[in-house]
Amino acid sequence: MRLYPAPAQEVRPLERCPSCASDRLEYEFRTERGRISRCTECTLLFFRERPFPGARAAVDYGARVAERLAHLRRATGTQPRRVLAVVPPGAFGSAEGAEIVAADALPEQGTYDAAVAIDALDRVADADALLERLRALLPPGAPVSVTVPSVSSSAARYAGAAWTGFTGGASRFYSVDTLQSALIRHGFRDPKFYADGALRPGSLRVRTAAGMLRAVGLRRAAVRAQRPSQLLDESTTAVAVRGELVERPKLSVIVPVYNEKATFARLMDQLVAKAIDGIEIEIIVVESNSQDGSREEVLAYAAHPRVSVVLQEAPRGKGNAVRAGLERATGDIVLFQDADLEYEIDDYDDLIAPIRAYRRNFVIGSRHNKGSAWKIRDFNDAPVLSQVFNVGHVVFLGLLNGLYEQSLADPFSMFKVFRRDCLAGLSFECNRFDFDFEIVIKLLRKGYRPLELPVNYHSRSIAEGKKVTMVRDPLSWLRALVRFRGVDLYATDASPRER
Repeated sequence: MRLYPAPAQEVRPLERCPSCASDRLEYEFRTERGRISRCTECTLLFFRERPFPGARAAVDYGARVAERLAHLRRATGTQPRRVLAVVPPGAFGSAEGAEIVAADALPEQGTYDAAVAIDALDRVADADALLERLRALLPPGAPVSVTVPSVSSSAARYAGAAWTGFTGGASRFYSVDTLQSALIRHGFRDPKFYADGALRPGSLRVRTAAGMLRAVGLRRAAVRAQRPSQLLDESTTAVAVRGELVERPKLSVIVPVYNEKATFARLMDQLVAKAIDGIEIEIIVVESNSQDGSREEVLAYAAHPRVSVVLQEAPRGKGNAVRAGLERATGDIVLFQDADLEYEIDDYDDLIAPIRAYRRNFVIGSRHNKGSAWKIRDFNDAPVLSQVFNVGHVVFLGLLNGLYEQSLADPFSMFKVFRRDCLAGLSFECNRFDFDFEIVIKLLRKGYRPLELPVNYHSRSIAEGKKVTMVRDPLSWLRALVRFRGVDLYATDASPRER
C-alpha cells in the first residue's frame, strides 16, 4: 500500500502587526524558518506566517532565572519573597525564591511579589495575553523583569539578517521601543533597559578587527570575532513596575520663559484654547525672573485650571527651566514648547499621534527633511548670520550622527515629544542649550529611536530675541557630545551593564 505524506498544516499569514495592529507591513527577508516582515508604524519584526515557526524546547532555565532574579533585586533595591518566573513553553528548572512556570501554563490565580520573564514574550502566540495574565497576578507597584533577544542588541546590529536570534524559537523580535510599547500598553510603567554584554580589557583591538570585517561585508565573521570575548550583547532586559492602565492620556506641555513678553500672551492664548480629542492637557510655565515684564504676563495665567506656574529666583538657562518643568510634569506624554512662536501649536496633533497609538515613544518635530539642511534658518535681518547657524547645524549634526550611529535630520529641534516613562532612571545636569544634546543622547543610549516628523518653523534672529551665543554654547555642545557618550546612564550601577 502506498503511503502519502500528511497534509501540511494551513499557514495563515498575519494581516496586521501583532503589536500595534497596523496593516502597513513590509517584507524584510527570509530565514530558514520563514519570512520576516516589519511593521512600518512601530518597526516590530515578526514572522508573518501563523502558526508561528518554532518548537517547544525542554531546556533547563534554572540558572538564568537565578541570575535574572538577582539582577532584579539589584536594579530595584527590593527583596521580593514570592517571585513568578516565566520561561518558554516546554522549558523547566528550579531556582531559590522563584516559582518557575512555562509561558503556556501560567496559574489562573495567585498573588506574587514580583515576576521574571525570560525568552517568553517573544515565543508565545499571544504576547498581549501573557502580559495581561502577569498584570493580574501582580499587585500595584510590583517589579517585573522581561528579557528577550533584541534587535537593539549589538549582535543584531552587527549581523543583520544573519543574526542567530532569527534562528531561535522566537516569533517576534523586539527593540527597546517595541518592548516598551508592549509593556506600557498593559500597565507596566517606568522601564529601565539593560544589555547583557560588557566591555573588557583588549576590547578595542577586537572591536577594530571586527569593524574591518564588517566593513568588507563579513558580518558573521565580525560577530564570531567578538562573541568569545563577550563583547556583543544578544538580549535586552526591561525592569518595570506594575502600574495602572491609562484610560485618558495627559499631555504635559513645558514652556520655559525668559524675556518673552512680546510673544508670551499670544502663545498662551493659543495653548489654553488648544483641544486634542481624547487628551487632557496641562501647561507648565517656568519663568526665570525676566527683566522685560514677562513674569507679570505669566502670573496673569496662573489661576487657569490648565496652567501650573514655576517661578525661578534667577535665570539659570533654558535647560535648567525645562528640567524644573519635568519635575512638575504629571502627564503620560511630555512636549517642549518655546515661548517665542517659532513653532506652531497646530502641529501637536501629528506629533503625539504615534505615541498615543503605542507605535513610537520618542518623536522629534523636524524643521526640514533629510537632504535639505539649509532650510532651517533664514533671518531676514541677518542673512549671513543665518548661514553661519546653518553651517553649525550641519557640523554638529554630523558629529552626533557619527558618534552615536544615527541618521537623524534635526535632533536639535525644540519640538521633542516623548512618553514620560522614557525618563525612568535618567538624570540631567545641563542648564543651557546643551540640554538639547543631553536629553537626545541619553534617550538614544537608552535604546529609543526617534521618529522625525515635519513641522512648521518660523526662525528668529539674535536681534529678534534668539538667546544662543556664538562661542559659549557651541563649546558646551562639544562637551556634551563627548561627555554623555561614556557616563553611566543610570544612577545605580546594575549588572549587566546599562544599555
